[in-house]
Amino acid sequence: MRSVGDCLHVGGGARAAVLRRCRGACEKCGLEWPWALYLFRVDEKGPGASSNLVALCGGCSSDRAASFAPLLTERTLRERMRAANNRRSGAVPLTAARRRKLIAGRGGCCEICGISGGERQLEVHHRLGIIRGGDDSDANLLVLCFACHHHLQPCAAGCGRWARKPASVCRRCQDQSRLASWTG
Repeated sequence: MRSVGDCLHVGGGARAAVLRRCRGACEKCGLEWPWALYLFRVDEKGPGASSNLVALCGGCSSDRAASFAPLLTERTLRERMRAANNRRSGAVPLTAARRRKLIAGRGGCCEICGISGGERQLEVHHRLGIIRGGDDSDANLLVLCFACHHHLQPCAAGCGRWARKPASVCRRCQDQSRLASWTG
């Protein structure tokens, strides 16, 4: 294992592009172990773009004294929490393929405003957030357009529904409050 010297800063997009290109194998000897691969610049003066990066194993990079970065980074806290929540509930992880299938299965449109995915980008939202113990089960997922997803927040009245910003309470709680003021 290499010691951490000068750290090469590589963006997530460049790291992902190199991973797709090398398919988790050393680009010199072909060792298929992505956790033991490091990224090096081909041209030291060049940018940290994927076209200027090479993925090498420890043996193939032993003669290099240049700065490097691991090909695979440590998972984020959110990713670790999501995995733990899914293990606890038995939910299947939300992959890109499952995300596409979920969007198609829910009609290919936003569940709030009804706009189709052809008109606006659709995203998957967790009803109960990952940080609060939510998982990737179908019951905990909503298909929303990016506009509705950006403007969504939990209802301040605590009913469990969602309110669209800038309102702090959902439409149902607003209607109940109006009815109560008319009859009361």
